[in-house]
Amino acid sequence: MDKKDVQILVVEDEEIIRMMFKQSFENWGFRADAAENGKEALEKCQDNLYNIIVTDLNMPIMNGMDLLKRIKAKWPFIEVVVVTGFATIESAIEAMKLGAHDFILKPVNFDHVQFTINKCFQKIRAQAENTELRQLNARLKELNELKDKFIYITNHEIRTPLTIIKGYLDVLGSMLPDPDPDVAEVLEILETTTDELNDLVERMHILEAMEQVQETPVWQTIDLKEVISKVYKELGVLFNSRKLDLKIYVDKKPLLLKGDYRQIRLILRELLQNALKFTGDNGKVRVRLELKNEEIHYSVSDTGVGIPFEKQDLIFERFYEIQDVINHRTSKKEFMGGGMGIGLSLVKEIVHSMGGKILVESEPDQGSTFKAILPCDPENRKEMSFYGKTVNTKTN
Repeated sequence: MDKKDVQILVVEDEEIIRMMFKQSFENWGFRADAAENGKEALEKCQDNLYNIIVTDLNMPIMNGMDLLKRIKAKWPFIEVVVVTGFATIESAIEAMKLGAHDFILKPVNFDHVQFTINKCFQKIRAQAENTELRQLNARLKELNELKDKFIYITNHEIRTPLTIIKGYLDVLGSMLPDPDPDVAEVLEILETTTDELNDLVERMHILEAMEQVQETPVWQTIDLKEVISKVYKELGVLFNSRKLDLKIYVDKKPLLLKGDYRQIRLILRELLQNALKFTGDNGKVRVRLELKNEEIHYSVSDTGVGIPFEKQDLIFERFYEIQDVINHRTSKKEFMGGGMGIGLSLVKEIVHSMGGKILVESEPDQGSTFKAILPCDPENRKEMSFYGKTVNTKTN
């Protein structure tokens, strides 16, 4: 809110003083109007939205005190400043008790008037900002509730029909052990699509569990060599289909970590799949899984499109997508294929909840390196924090 947005009404029966006030307010950047007495002021208030009223107390027809009472009864948000002489200082104090913001003594010192009006303006601006903030918070709460509902529906309402579809696909596979090429191609497409949808549901399930703390993470000792081997089996064929040069370097030392299996698998899979999506055909992806100082270092480097520095924090935000949303196309294997924008945010939240760190180094057109650093025994922290909520851990 600026001064030009604030309208002041001067109520004064002496024309010269009335015009002096009005002209001064306009010179200070406010909009100003004038009325000769309280009755005329009330009539103007019916048709205009005033922020401040400066009124003399002693006027014919309707005095300033009566005007103040009626203004505060009908428009309590209007700031009222009363003007009075020394002889009526008691009336000014009474006006303050009735809700006046301040009073100005006659003869009028316009430096004091400017100071008083500026105080009113600051109060009005603060109230407007607070109102806007409350409205934004209410809207944010509404959007957050819609997001939670969307996550819940995606997780629960899709899971059952997806399970049925996968079941029937398995039945078809057993009924047609040697299908002709056209049928085999259709079955392969259906299985691939179902796997992608199942992967999405799994992410949404983890997201809901972390946000609502509906499930306690189940800690167990995990062999990361086995996990990365399974992830490679799931994604390796996709790298081959895009002629991507994928090499995975695994430390010879044992790579054991205590954690929730689904969450650890998600970290390894998401960072590798992210490289798949943002590296052009015939590009290179290098994965390193190492033990350093009782910590697991998992890094994925690619020769892909890279990320501008100003967007490197945004990529970890919920539902953020680097791609053009209007031209979005969902795919987990196509170059620049879109998703729901929750993979990296989940990785960050899981890593942080385990007391680890997630780092990114990238430049546009120069590729990216994502590194997750995880303590081998995060369970030493007796309580884990998920999405701002604290839960106890248990071990299998």
